[in-house]
Amino acid sequence: MDEAPRSSSNFAFSLGIDVGKANLELALRSEENVVARTTMPNDPEGRETLVDWLFEQGASPGKTSVCMEASGDFEKAVARRLYQEDYRVSVVNPRRIKGYASSQLQRTKTDSADAALIARFGRREDPRPWEPASAVESRLQELTRARQALQKEKTRAQNRLGEAEDEAVRNAHENLLDEIKRQIEELEEEIEEHIEEEPEVNDQCSLLETIPGVGLQTAAIVAGELGSPEQFENARQAAAYSGLVPRHRESGTSVRGNPRMSKVPDGRLRRAMYFPAMTALRFNSAVKAFGDRLKERGKETMVVIGAAMRKLLHICYGVLKSGRPFDPSLHPGT
Repeated sequence: MDEAPRSSSNFAFSLGIDVGKANLELALRSEENVVARTTMPNDPEGRETLVDWLFEQGASPGKTSVCMEASGDFEKAVARRLYQEDYRVSVVNPRRIKGYASSQLQRTKTDSADAALIARFGRREDPRPWEPASAVESRLQELTRARQALQKEKTRAQNRLGEAEDEAVRNAHENLLDEIKRQIEELEEEIEEHIEEEPEVNDQCSLLETIPGVGLQTAAIVAGELGSPEQFENARQAAAYSGLVPRHRESGTSVRGNPRMSKVPDGRLRRAMYFPAMTALRFNSAVKAFGDRLKERGKETMVVIGAAMRKLLHICYGVLKSGRPFDPSLHPGT
C-alpha cells in the first residue's frame, strides 16, 4: 500500500512562491516566522538557483513543503523542477489564497507579502500535493490547446473578413482564413491519431462521447485538461477547477449583481463547454430537463447556459470517475 502523503504542517519549513511571468518571489517560513526571502528570475537558470538556495537554507525536500498559486501556466516549470527534487508541491487556485487573505485580515498587497501569505496558507491549509501531467496528457494538452488557439484566430479572421470592404483586403483575409481552417483540420487529425494510439485516453474519450453534446474534440479537451478524476474529491471540485462555479454578488439589499462564472487563470475547460452545452440543452435529456427547470424559474438565458455548462462538466466527471457510459436514468427529472 502506498504511504499517505505527509501533511504540510509536519514539515519544518513551508515555502511560498508568488509566481510571475518574469520573476519568482520567495518566502520561506518556519512554524511561526518568515526566515528567508528572495527574488529569482522565472527562467531555467533562476529555477536552478532556487534549488541551490533552498539547500543553502537547510530546506531540503524532506523538511520543506512548497505552495504556489496557479498563474496561467507560468508556475508549471518551477513546480515541475521542485517536484523532480522530491519536494512536496501544491498548486492552488488563486481564489483560495484571496479568500484566505481576507480571513486573515491581510491589508498589505505586495509580491513579498503575497509569498509569505502563500507559505502560511500552505502550512495551515494543507492543500493537495501536485503531480505533473504524464507524457500522454501533456501531448494531448499541447494538441488541444493549439487547436483552441487556432479556433480563436479563425474567429478573429472571420470578423475581419466581415468588416473588409476592399476586394484585395477581402482576398487576403479569405486566404488567411483558408490557411487557419487547414491547420485546424490537420491538428484534429493528429488529435484523433494520438487518442487511437493511447489506450487509456481512448477509453476516456469513448466514455465521454457517450454523453449527448460531447464530441471527440471536446472529449479530448476534457481528458487532457481534467486529467485523472481521482485528483478531485467530487464533481463540484472539478467544476471549480474548470472555472464553472458561479460567483454571486449580494450584500444586504443594496448590492445584487447577476451571478457570473468564477475566473481561473486557465479557462480552457470553461470555454470548451460553451458550444457543447448549447447542443446538450437541445439533445441531452439530463441537461435539457435541468435547463427547462431553470427557465421555468425565470432564469436569464446566459444563466441557463452557464448552469448547463456546469451540469455537463459534472456529467463528464461522473462517467470518468465511474468508468461507465452516460446513463440518463441516473439524473433526476429526466
